[in-house]
Amino acid sequence: MKIEKEEKLSVIVGLGKTGMSCARYFVRKGIPFAVQDSNVAPTRAAELRDLAPQASLSLLNSEALCKAGVIVLSPGVPLATREIQTAQAAGIPITGDINMFLHLVDQPIVAITGSNGKSTVTALVGEILTNGGLAVGVGGNIGTPCLDLLDKRFEVFVLELSSYQLEVVEAAGCKVAAVLNLSPDHLDRYESAEAYYTAKARIYKGAQVAIVNRQVNFDFKIAADTKVVSFGEDSPVHPDDYGLRVNGGRTALMRGQKELLTLDQMQLKGRHNAMNALAALAICDQFAINPVTAINTVIAYAGLPHRSEFMGIFGGAEFVNDSKATNPGATSAAVQGLAQPDRPMLLILGGESKGADFSALQMVVKAHVAKVFLYGADSSLIKNALAEFVACEEFDTLANAIQGIATEVAPNSIVLFAPACASFDQFDNFEHRGREFKRLVMEAFL
Repeated sequence: MKIEKEEKLSVIVGLGKTGMSCARYFVRKGIPFAVQDSNVAPTRAAELRDLAPQASLSLLNSEALCKAGVIVLSPGVPLATREIQTAQAAGIPITGDINMFLHLVDQPIVAITGSNGKSTVTALVGEILTNGGLAVGVGGNIGTPCLDLLDKRFEVFVLELSSYQLEVVEAAGCKVAAVLNLSPDHLDRYESAEAYYTAKARIYKGAQVAIVNRQVNFDFKIAADTKVVSFGEDSPVHPDDYGLRVNGGRTALMRGQKELLTLDQMQLKGRHNAMNALAALAICDQFAINPVTAINTVIAYAGLPHRSEFMGIFGGAEFVNDSKATNPGATSAAVQGLAQPDRPMLLILGGESKGADFSALQMVVKAHVAKVFLYGADSSLIKNALAEFVACEEFDTLANAIQGIATEVAPNSIVLFAPACASFDQFDNFEHRGREFKRLVMEAFL
């Protein structure tokens, strides 16, 4: 879709981080545009006025949308929004920043999605390819919006993509595409888990290479001419596939029958991060990166903040900040990845549920967790799902939950903050929540 050739006005819907990125792109290209938002006073309104004083800013309006040349939909605005559906029914083309980007660049693109771990894998792939000598642009749903990457000279782009961004992608056509895993999420936006998974599956359209998780049971409808490389928790059979094998009591990361490294060599902790590392290695293998460089990068990589982040020892217990665990699937992976038979685990859950089904955590907490500490808007909902399987205690705030833990923590235990919920009941975002968790722990124990 060539936005530059549209004769009618382009309309950006949603003035968030992505919307402003689209506005900057249009200004650079001299393309006239307007902006609509569901908020009467968007927080970035002043920034827009400074950037493009000639661009109108109005509330979401079906009549104006139906006169647009193209609608550029921000990922925070559902495609199912009534005004958007009205415009779509009127034949107005709908795109997004990712879809635009895919049509604007000729360099190879790596696209990564999944319910959990996508930021970690995206950043790790960027590190490996950079250490392998390539000029790499990393962005999308992580860090830099993709259109802001266009002004720099990159040889390859590595993009983290959310299901929201993929909703309006026509045919991604990426060199390498990966769905890391799938678990129900965002059910406040999607009518079913299958609808959410289907949005994720759009990443494989037109891909040259599809990286797939052998443990994911979903028909992605990958084209017959797309090369498929798999990774999984089991031992790989095909020489080009990746997996795990226990050798002499140590978990080894394998490519075919070749051992690459062991989990205990990695700074990233947990079996779920072994899976993230396998996916990253499988992706980078498609660029003929020196295997020694790739493996050494994985070994040295310490991860991103708020994602299974080791904080230190407090009260004799190991504290882990996984504020990015915003759904039960992410929490389940973190618990199983970090659990050790001889170490009690205390788990902190809470926030806004997003319509999640917390029964998915029942067997996990029963097997690995000594006690759950609950806080926030949907703490009672979580307790109702888990109380039969594990001891639960409710608190109104995260601060009070930390104080409760401080009275019960024991040497050699693990305290895992993996809330399984969105942060917006008490915090701005998961980063704010993670920073507050770390601050509160320091206050309680130091």
